[in-house]
Amino acid sequence: MNALIEKANQWLDHPDAAKLILRVSFGLMFLLHGIHKIEAGTGFIQGMFTNIGLPGWFAYAVYLGEVVAPIMWIVGWYSRIASVLIIGTSLVVIGLMHMGDFFTLTKVGAWSAESVAVYLFPAIALLLMGSGKYAIKQD
Repeated sequence: MNALIEKANQWLDHPDAAKLILRVSFGLMFLLHGIHKIEAGTGFIQGMFTNIGLPGWFAYAVYLGEVVAPIMWIVGWYSRIASVLIIGTSLVVIGLMHMGDFFTLTKVGAWSAESVAVYLFPAIALLLMGSGKYAIKQD
């Protein structure tokens, strides 16, 4: 039995492929948010910044976090820098949209900030792991 488990472990041990899958899949999903901002604009986010007393032009940073950084992840170019940008974007989203309900659950038992955390935690993981060998610029 141990030999079978060892053989399966050897067969499934592809950390660089796993990093590629993580980068590309989460990068594509996060990029969709950025494409929406390109199409719809940043007016909603600008309003949220001005409501808390910050300049509305801060909202334009969303293009770095939701367009540039995901593309960097997808192609594997300075993936750790992209991770920092995505972590920052995620924390700003949590701060703007979830501080009032940060410690609450939805009607179906999900964490209220889960939709953002889904991107925050892979970004932290990729920051610690790096891009892997399937990248334009390996970390």
